[in-house]
Amino acid sequence: TFGNVDFGTVKGFSFTYDLRRTGNIQLSATYTLQFADGSGSDANSSNGINENGVIRELFPLSFDERHRIVTSIDYRFGDGKAYNGPRIGGLDIFANAGINMLMTAVSGRPYSQYQLVNTPFATPSGLLTINEARRPWIYNIDARLDKQFSFKVSETSKKSLNFNLYLRFENLLNTKNIIRVFGVSGDPDNDGYLLLGEGSQLLGGSPNGLDQIDQIGNVGKNVDSFLATYAWRSLSPGHYSRPRRIYLGLVFNF
Repeated sequence: TFGNVDFGTVKGFSFTYDLRRTGNIQLSATYTLQFADGSGSDANSSNGINENGVIRELFPLSFDERHRIVTSIDYRFGDGKAYNGPRIGGLDIFANAGINMLMTAVSGRPYSQYQLVNTPFATPSGLLTINEARRPWIYNIDARLDKQFSFKVSETSKKSLNFNLYLRFENLLNTKNIIRVFGVSGDPDNDGYLLLGEGSQLLGGSPNGLDQIDQIGNVGKNVDSFLATYAWRSLSPGHYSRPRRIYLGLVFNF
């Protein structure tokens, strides 16, 4: 049965700067400093590491983000007399159009370090530290370009049909952010069992991994084939943020 014995505390502060629309630009920036410490990050976080009793020492929780910086910038043109953008053939080509950019920088979350991997891609053994290591920072930029169109229903009616055509980018710069790593190596692609270079070249590895390579060679099997398969299996797309995605959409309202 589960017992409510873990505890945690979250401390910090947040600072926000808002620039109301001045001319064409509007800006908002937020910085958050956080300290999330406790004895367990979730209901199963102490599984396998509490043979000597319930943990009562504080350590960083798995969702601890020490620093987070978020900036939103919106640059937009008005219409009519408020329009101050370029004109082509007397037309206000960017009327009711603009771009919004959301920029985020987050310090890496903690992870636990282990000593050894007994078999490839298995749960590591020999716990060294509990959430004392940190993943790299994560940087991301999202952007949205849109333009509003309005059409009167009739010449006598005050009602209008409104369309918003937008082009949205997630991960605009296609940044390859590391969001997970292996506990032994601290690397997103190397689990610590074998260390491979370019072309699946063997550079080193754990004692168990090197022993397995020797056994494969001693029984006459193809070592290169095993290393190539191991390199393919080491690819971990889930350890990285999603690549750039582009959305084209139309919003209709009346």
